[in-house]
Amino acid sequence: MICAVTFVAVLSLATTRAVAVPQTSLSQDVTGIVLYGGNPVSGARILITQSGSSKPDEVVTDAEGKFSLVTAKIGDCLLRVHKDGYRDSELSLKLPLRTQAPVRVSLSGASADAGTDSQAGMQFSDKPDFTVAGITDWTAAGGHGSDLNLRASESLAKDTRSVFSTIPSTKPDVRQERELRNAVLKDPASFQANRAIGEFCLRQRQFADAIPPLEKAHQLNAADFENSYQLAQAYDGAGRYADAKLLLSQLLAQNDRPELHRLLGDVEEQLNNPLASEREYERAVQLQPSEDNYFAWGSELLVHRGVEAAADVFAKGAKAFPHSERMLAGLGAALYAHGSYEDGAQRVCDASDLNPSNPQPYLFLGKMEQASPRPLPCVAEKLARFVHTHSDNASANYYYAIALLNSDEKSHLNEAATLLQNAVRLDPKFAQAYLQLGVLQTKRGDWQSARECYEKAAASDPNFPDPHFRLAQLYKRSGDRQRMSQELQTFERLKQSDAASVEQRRREIRQFVVVMKDAPAPPAN
Repeated sequence: MICAVTFVAVLSLATTRAVAVPQTSLSQDVTGIVLYGGNPVSGARILITQSGSSKPDEVVTDAEGKFSLVTAKIGDCLLRVHKDGYRDSELSLKLPLRTQAPVRVSLSGASADAGTDSQAGMQFSDKPDFTVAGITDWTAAGGHGSDLNLRASESLAKDTRSVFSTIPSTKPDVRQERELRNAVLKDPASFQANRAIGEFCLRQRQFADAIPPLEKAHQLNAADFENSYQLAQAYDGAGRYADAKLLLSQLLAQNDRPELHRLLGDVEEQLNNPLASEREYERAVQLQPSEDNYFAWGSELLVHRGVEAAADVFAKGAKAFPHSERMLAGLGAALYAHGSYEDGAQRVCDASDLNPSNPQPYLFLGKMEQASPRPLPCVAEKLARFVHTHSDNASANYYYAIALLNSDEKSHLNEAATLLQNAVRLDPKFAQAYLQLGVLQTKRGDWQSARECYEKAAASDPNFPDPHFRLAQLYKRSGDRQRMSQELQTFERLKQSDAASVEQRRREIRQFVVVMKDAPAPPAN
């Protein structure tokens, strides 16, 4: 039975004018408290977003459920409250508020055992269209398209998990930290004081520092679920995976909660138990088909090359959360890994439209375009927007240049050259950009400039084989056989070393044996 509960967010807005700032510029301090059933909720993420603006402003509630968030956003905004085990809550705000009075808003939610989607309000009735039957060594990785495409899909899988799963730390508050530590000094046996400073360190991602006070609080009150869960998070963050697994197993024996399964999935992955990890993520989705749980499950499948299954999970997640850019980006990465390059790119283009200021979807598009055997639809347009909004980003300049070069329009050569020059100016160690500049100079017949670019590419990345092959071609043209031979030898040595490194990374990844519905089950190693 779904247990309806209530989140209560009490907000106040103080608007102050900064010194020597035009009167149209406002700094707003949004403060409030997040409650669940009348009790404060600590560790809840507060995000204020605005369409077309920069990245969301974010803060985490303290031990008393309070938060204070300074934002420069003006106009229609969206405040979102997120906490594992609860339904996400959203509140529309128009900043600055016309009144100084606190705004009291009651937000509906769902308990941890409600089994409902945090936005779509749907039970997990869609059974997966696959079964993970086992794992096998990936010693001869198969894939669609060229090795370049395969490497790109591997990179996208890794980025999907690491980049979009990262939870940023809150800004350090020296005064608050001093007060919390003084509270522990005054009363070392206080559960609340130890938990408060441990939680503070956890929010700062100072995992090793968070463990001692959280352990002390756990000794004082082992029945407190929130403290125990945070201790498991600290163990995980500090690399103490065996301790995290033991504690999570104990907590799950008492309470089958989705956030515990998802965290245990993270831990099992670190312990090189991918099959157990996948089971935990799947269980988390069964208990609570939230955006975080769907994303963790799909990412695990994608990393271990269960690309069809990953696409199935991300597709269900995108249907339930149509405004989730990371869900669309994950779906795009899965489709690309399956060889559906155009469909994959389109999903990531859609993701970039949801939050045009977020650079991550554009970086996905850049990698897809660079490796694709043909220009991808919608990519050049989105990368043009990327370089327009992030002109000081070296990767933005580089990837848009690649998109222009892939178009085969000679009229774009000068613009591409300017973008590549911007890229190496912004990042003097950008080996790929130097290489492409050299290629352009070679097409123009400027052999001296091309050689200088290739040499800079080789110096920027000593393990990059391609510049040496290009240099060998130049030396062959000039008749310098000795240097040509040297560069070819270097190229072959680096190429073999790179291939061996890629092979080793692939051996370290255990591939899922996935059986789709109505398909015969292959034997599992």
